[in-house]
Amino acid sequence: MRSLKLLALVATIIVAALIPVLLPDQPYIVNTLTLTLCAIIPAIGLNLLYGQAGLLSLGHMAFTGVGGYTAALLMKNAGWALPEAMLAAAIVAGFVGLLVGIPCLRLRSHFFVIVTLGVGMILYTFFNNLDGITGGAQGLPGVPRPRPLSIGDLTIEFRTPRGFYWLALLTMLGTLFVQWLIARSPFGFSLAAIRQDETMAASRGVDVFAHKLAVFVISSAIAGVGGALSVTFLRVAAPTMFDLHASMNVVAIVLVGGPGYLAGPILGAFIFIALPEFLRVAAEFRLIVFGFVLVFIALFANRGLLGLADSFWSRMKRDRMADEVPGATRTVKSEG
Repeated sequence: MRSLKLLALVATIIVAALIPVLLPDQPYIVNTLTLTLCAIIPAIGLNLLYGQAGLLSLGHMAFTGVGGYTAALLMKNAGWALPEAMLAAAIVAGFVGLLVGIPCLRLRSHFFVIVTLGVGMILYTFFNNLDGITGGAQGLPGVPRPRPLSIGDLTIEFRTPRGFYWLALLTMLGTLFVQWLIARSPFGFSLAAIRQDETMAASRGVDVFAHKLAVFVISSAIAGVGGALSVTFLRVAAPTMFDLHASMNVVAIVLVGGPGYLAGPILGAFIFIALPEFLRVAAEFRLIVFGFVLVFIALFANRGLLGLADSFWSRMKRDRMADEVPGATRTVKSEG
């Protein structure tokens, strides 16, 4: 089963990498998918925070903004290359996450949620009003694209939709790998224990506050990477990219895909970012169709779409065992 999953993963990555080659005359689709990949990265950070540790942040895109503005300033004013600027964006966003997390993580449940909402609004106000640094409401236009990458005779030009798509795909896979490593590490198991019962986790020797602070910093740093990639793709850093509406979108992406599932942010971003764009072919009906999709998810998939698929698969396995093992009980669908 594990080899089949690995084979399916490799096949999916190959197909994803070939999309710009298979659709050479469809720059709109490639750009939409690139935008989706940029949105997946902060959602992966939030999925670590909420899905793994049970900490819901309503201002998470503010950390994406910190990373985005850091990268934009360094690339535009100091001439830094994207890799160095992206690393700096992760460090600065993680440091801001540390400063925010130390006082805020001592709060519990809805108080923590409200404080993260306030932090997001404060940082948005800074983005919108520090004209001398952030450019104010106009933002910072003209963020340069990354320099071409030469590998032997092959040169990848990131100014083209194809080149930047590959860069976004590679960056997204890197952050997904980080999420996978954390989820399967002793640190990740401790976070899962904290999510289920903080008191029980503490009684077993888990330093609850230190674990929460660490995952908050890591989540903020990942969001900063997403911000650096977004402003480089759009070639502008503007406050509206990191406002409350954007933070609600990234929460919705995680909830729709399935919090706690590795692929949840990917599925959620495709439904929340790519699907409305592709439905533009039916402009009059696209919002209606999209609304029905969201209502269906809210009614029938309260653990997200991957949670729904997981429940369905578990039920099938139980029914199969019941058929094979005499005396085992089949799953009975509840009535009413």
